Amino acid sequence: MSDFITIVLHGLTWGALIALVAVGYTMVYGIIKLINFAHGEFYMTGGFAGMLALLLLCSPGGALEHLPGGAKLLLGLVAAGLAVAALAVLTERIAYRPIRGSGRIAALLTAVGVSLLLQNAAIGVFGSKQTSFPATLDDLHLPRWHVNLDDLREGEVSAYQVSYRAPIRNWKGEVALDAQGKQLGYRNVNLVDAGKPIEKKRLDDARKAKPEELLAYPSITVSLKQIVIFVTLALTALGLYVLVQRTRMGRAMRAVSHDFEAASLMGIATNKIVSFTFFIGGGLAGLGGVLAGGMFIGTVDPMMGFLFGLKAFIAAVLGGIGSIPGALLGGLALGLVEQLAQYYADGLIFKGASAYRDAIAFLILIGVLLLRPSGFFGRFEGEKV
Repeated sequence: MSDFITIVLHGLTWGALIALVAVGYTMVYGIIKLINFAHGEFYMTGGFAGMLALLLLCSPGGALEHLPGGAKLLLGLVAAGLAVAALAVLTERIAYRPIRGSGRIAALLTAVGVSLLLQNAAIGVFGSKQTSFPATLDDLHLPRWHVNLDDLREGEVSAYQVSYRAPIRNWKGEVALDAQGKQLGYRNVNLVDAGKPIEKKRLDDARKAKPEELLAYPSITVSLKQIVIFVTLALTALGLYVLVQRTRMGRAMRAVSHDFEAASLMGIATNKIVSFTFFIGGGLAGLGGVLAGGMFIGTVDPMMGFLFGLKAFIAAVLGGIGSIPGALLGGLALGLVEQLAQYYADGLIFKGASAYRDAIAFLILIGVLLLRPSGFFGRFEGEKV
C-alpha cells in the first residue's frame, strides 16, 4: 500500500508540473482561439534562463554565491518567469498579432514556425546535449527524525528506513576535494530499508564513517522538491482565480474571451489584454522550466519542451481547452495516469508496455476527443453558418 501511495504522489508531482504549463496553453486559446505550439519552447527557454541566472550570479566568485538553496531557486524562478514572459509578449507582438485575422491555419503554422525557431536558436547557443542545472534544493524527504547509531543492533528488523550522509571519497579512500581544496560533497548511504534486518557490514561501515546525523524515515515520505511544486501550483491556482474573477483586468479578459469583437467595440483594449495573457502564460511556462527541467529532473536541453509541450496541450484538451480549472485537473490526471502506467502496465497489459507511457498520453487524447471532445470542463459552442 505504501508503494502505491508513493507512486500516486510522484504522479501528482509530475502532473502538477504539466498543469503549470498547460494553464498557459488554455489561457491563450481562451482569449484568441490560438493553439500556441511554441508554448513548449517557452518552457524550455525558462529552464535555460534560470540556469544562466544562477551560473552568472551564484557560481563561485559570483555576487550571490553564498545564497542558500531556497533563495537560489527563487532567484532562478523570478529570472525565468520574467524573461519568458517578455519573450512571450514579444512573440505575440511580432509573430501572432500581424496574422490574427488571417485564419486559424495561418496562426497554427506560425506557432509551429516560432517553435522550430526557438529550438534551433537554443541548439545554436547551448548545443544539442543535456546541460546540468545548478544545484538549488537538497533532496530532503519529510517526515524524518534522528536516531542513535548505538541503538541499532545487528540482525534487528527495522521498522523504518535509516540512512546517513558520508563524504565523497576518491579511489584511495580519502575525502575528495575540488580544485579550491574544499570538500567535494556528500553522498547518501542507506543503512537499512524498512522491514529489513540490519546487516553487520552496513552497520560497521556506518560506525567507521562516524556520520554527523543518522536519520530515520517512514515508508511514505514527501520530498522538499515535491512540496515546492505543490505549493507553487496551489499559489498559481489561487492567484489566477483572484485575477480572473476579482479584478478589473480579469473581467476584461473574460469579456474578450466571450466575444473579441464586441469587447473591442465596448472600448476594451483588446491588444493589451492579449499581451497580458501572453505575459502570464509565458511566465508560468518559465516557472515550469525551472521547476521541472531544472529542479525536478536536474538537466535542461533544447528539445526538452517538445514532448512536454505536447503533454501540456493534451492536459489542456483533457480538462477542456479554454478552462483554467480544467487545465489544472487535466495536468494532474495525466501525470497520475503516466506514473501508474510506468509501474503497472507491464503486468496489466503486456511485458514492456511501461516503455510506452508517453504513447498512453496520446491514446488518452484520442479517447477524450472521441467520447467527450469538449473535455472535463469545456462546453460545446455551436457556430453560426
